[in-house]
Amino acid sequence: MEISEQRHKINKLLSEFVSQSSTRFLNLSADVKKAANDPELLKQVDKTFKSILEFNRFLTKELDELFYQNDKLEDKLEKLSSEKKKLERLYSSGILFQSETEMKRLMEKAIDTVVTELNADEGFIVLVDDELNIDTIVTKNMEPGNEPEAKELSTTIINDTIKNLKPSQLSELQANSSFGSKHSIVTLGLKAALCVPLVSNSKVMGAVYLDRRNAEKSFNESDLTFLSSFANQIVKGIEVSKEIDTLEEKLANVPSTSFKELREEFKSDNIIGSSRKLYDVLNLASKVSDTDVSVLLLGENGTGKDLLAQAIHNNSKRRDKPFVAVNCGAIPSDLLESELFGYESGAFTGANKSKPGRLESADGGTVFLDEIGEMSVNLQAKLLRVVQTREIERLGSVDSKKIDVRFIAATNQDISKMIEEKKFREDLYYRLKVIEINIPPLRERKEDVEDLVHFFLKKYSNVNKEFTITDDAIATLESYNWPGNVRELENVIQRAVILCLGAEITVENLPSEIIDDKEVVQDKTEQRTLSEAETEFRKRFILRVLRKTESKSEAAKVLGINRSHLHKLLTQLDINV
Repeated sequence: MEISEQRHKINKLLSEFVSQSSTRFLNLSADVKKAANDPELLKQVDKTFKSILEFNRFLTKELDELFYQNDKLEDKLEKLSSEKKKLERLYSSGILFQSETEMKRLMEKAIDTVVTELNADEGFIVLVDDELNIDTIVTKNMEPGNEPEAKELSTTIINDTIKNLKPSQLSELQANSSFGSKHSIVTLGLKAALCVPLVSNSKVMGAVYLDRRNAEKSFNESDLTFLSSFANQIVKGIEVSKEIDTLEEKLANVPSTSFKELREEFKSDNIIGSSRKLYDVLNLASKVSDTDVSVLLLGENGTGKDLLAQAIHNNSKRRDKPFVAVNCGAIPSDLLESELFGYESGAFTGANKSKPGRLESADGGTVFLDEIGEMSVNLQAKLLRVVQTREIERLGSVDSKKIDVRFIAATNQDISKMIEEKKFREDLYYRLKVIEINIPPLRERKEDVEDLVHFFLKKYSNVNKEFTITDDAIATLESYNWPGNVRELENVIQRAVILCLGAEITVENLPSEIIDDKEVVQDKTEQRTLSEAETEFRKRFILRVLRKTESKSEAAKVLGINRSHLHKLLTQLDINV
C-alpha cells in the first residue's frame, strides 16, 4: 500500500474514532447529570474526555511527523539511487581515463560522459598553460567559432573559476546581477551554468564548464558534487597521460650507451645481437624492467617475445619471485579460465580437489600472457577486473583473494584491427599497453644473423666436436628473408649440425629454399643504387671485423684506418657496439 494511502486511512480512522467518542461522551455526560447530581463525577467524565482528545492530538502530530520523515527518507533513497548510478559511471569513467594515454581522446570521452550524465545542453573542457592562458578546448554540442557570444560568456565564467580556484554554480542567469545584463544570456536562452577547476598538486590545469538552456531546473548541489568528483578523475587521467609522455620523452632522450654497457645494466644473455634495432628494444626494456607497469610485447612469431619477457622479469625487483608463462593460444578456451583462476572442489565435474590458478601461483612475481589475442572476449572481461583490482576469485568460490603480480602480455596479431572488429576489449588493451615494445623481425636486423649463427653453433656443438661455418654460408644466411625469424634460423643451424659430415658448415649444408632465395635476393639487389650497395657492404664488413677483434683500436688497424675515422664510420652507419 502507498504511504499516502496509509496516511489517509489512519487519519480517517482517527477522525471517526474522535467523532464517535465525542458523541458517546456527550450522551454519557447527559445521563450522568440526570442520574446523579455529583460535581466530582462530572469532573471525572470531563477530564477523561479531555485526556482522550489530548492523546488524539498528540497521536495525530506524531503520525504526521512520522509520515513527513518517511517522505524525506523516500526522497533521500531516490536521490541515493540516482547518486549510486552516477557514482558507478564515475568509477567506470575513472578506470577509462587512467588507461587512456592520448590527451585529446581522453578529453573527448570525459566531456561526452559528463554532459550526458548531468543532462547539460553543452559543455567543454579547457586546458591552460603555465601563464593560465587557454591552450586546448574540447567541446560537446558546441562550436565556439559559430557561437562567439557563448564563448565570451563561458570564458568569463571559466576565468573567474580558475582565478578563484573554486567551483562556480550559477542559477537563474537571466536574473543574476553579474550576468543578466549580457545580451548573450537572452539570445542564447541560458538558464544555469556549472564550472569546476582542474587542479593537480596546487597547479591549475584548466576547468570543466557545463550549461543548460531553457531548462526548467537549474543545477543543484548534487550536480556540483558529481562534477567536482568527475573533475578529479579527469585530473588523474591527465596526470597518468603526462607521466607516460614524460617517460616516453625520457626514454627517447636518454643518452646513448654502448651495447656492452647496456648488457651489463640489463642482463639478457639469451637475446643475441648487436644491431641498432635490438639495442633500442633492450634499452627500452631496461628502463621499464624495475617498475611494475604492464608491458605489451608486439612482434611476429619467432622474434623472441618470451625471451624478452623473461629478461624483463629477471632484471626487476621481482626476480626472486615466480615467473609464470601462460600461452593463451595453446590452452583450449574452455580450460583457460580454470587454468588462470584456479577452482574449488566441486566447481565442475571432475574437480575433486581445489587447485590454485596460474595467476595465484605468480603472487609476488610476473605473469606472462603469451598470444593474448587468442583469449576469448568473455575471459578478457574477467582478466580486466584482475588487472584493475589485483583480486582473483577461483571458480566455484565467492571469496576474493588479493594478489601482487606484474603483467606482461604478448601477441603477434594486429590488436588495433581486433579492437575494431570487437574481438579484443579496448579497455584491456590500454591497461596492458602502458609500455609497448615492438620487437623487429630478423629481416630488419640482418646484422645480427652472424652473432645468432655462432650462438646456435655453440649451443648444438658437443664436447667432442665444435662446429664452425664458412663466410659464404654466413653471407647466404644473411641474404635470406627469414619469415620464421630467429626460431627458423635456430632450426636451420640445428639441421646443418646434424647433417654436416665434418666440423665446418658450408653452403651445401643449408636447406635448398635458402640457397634458392639467395639467388632471388641477388637479382633484387641489382636494382639498388651503388651508394646503397656500398653502405650495406661497409656496414656488414665493419661489423664482421669488430666481432673478430678484441677492441675498436685493433679493428681500426685491421681496417687500415685510424680510430677516430672508425668512430665516424660507426656513427654514419648507425652501428652501436
